[in-house]
Amino acid sequence: MRTALRTCLATAVLAGALLAPAAGTAYAAATATATAGQAAAVAQGSPADRFSGTPVHIGEGLVAVVRHEAEGPEAWIRAVGPDWKPGDNYMYRVLTVLDRMNPVDSANGLRLEITRPNSAAPLLTVTKAGVATSFPMPLSEAGRTHGAECVSATKRLALHGTLVADLATTPDGPQVQLVDGVTKQPYNRLTRTGPALAKGDRTVARIVNPGAARPSFEYETPGQADPFGTALFPELPAGCAFTYAFQGEAPAAKPEATPTAKPSATASSSSSSSSSSSAAAPTARTVGQTSVVPAGGVAAGAEIAAEDTDDSTTAYAGAGLAAIVAGLGAAFVARRRARTRR
Repeated sequence: MRTALRTCLATAVLAGALLAPAAGTAYAAATATATAGQAAAVAQGSPADRFSGTPVHIGEGLVAVVRHEAEGPEAWIRAVGPDWKPGDNYMYRVLTVLDRMNPVDSANGLRLEITRPNSAAPLLTVTKAGVATSFPMPLSEAGRTHGAECVSATKRLALHGTLVADLATTPDGPQVQLVDGVTKQPYNRLTRTGPALAKGDRTVARIVNPGAARPSFEYETPGQADPFGTALFPELPAGCAFTYAFQGEAPAAKPEATPTAKPSATASSSSSSSSSSSAAAPTARTVGQTSVVPAGGVAAGAEIAAEDTDDSTTAYAGAGLAAIVAGLGAAFVARRRARTRR
């Protein structure tokens, strides 16, 4: 009887020792996930950053919060009351928003308009009783870098879905800002030194001959007769010079369309030549392998790290717990039998 109880106690201690590493691994994984989530939230920024800007008092109890970031010029018209003064809080009710898509509106008897919305230095014009007053809006990022007088007007193109492309030319060359036309969330940016999206991106867009005198923008047009469209970039304003020497133009090869399915992981057919199989061998991967195990003197440590990522420890712990339950049951039955015999 005592021997059975001692055996159960030893089994429980062994199971606890097996479960401790698994519990530590699970806790570490949960901590890492939480830390990653917090870092992502910080990277995205707070909502106030998206709607903050420079407040301009335009009268009639209104301020225009003007911005000019990747989404283009914006003026958020907010009702702040007649006693508002510079330095006060301006995050109050929004009456209307002006931008490239909606540059004209009215509020509290004022006619509001963003003039020159495609330039690097737009203006907010407020008209009351026929008298117009213009307020300068922030310069675009390119305007802040090169000066508004040496940045071309922006040309906006509609791509697929809600994605739009804003084309401009600066002394550093052509650039394309991809942005969601509805949410105004920046998507990606193309430049002379980074002229194409990554392969496998959800859209196809690139700058053709980015270092030439007349580069062009090529983009995918799903559902159209021609699957790709082409547009020239606006010219650099007169009197401004490029910061680089032009390169010769090369014939533009058609890019690959957006893939509709992932590449097959099956092996090539038996009709493939031995030379083709040899060339493809370095890129083949074993299905299910999730870690790279180095060879040589560090192989043993790598194998242990790889084994720690599976569920074998949990399985062994479960087996230990099952043994504990079985041992306790056997001890209980033996004890009852001994009492009965007495």
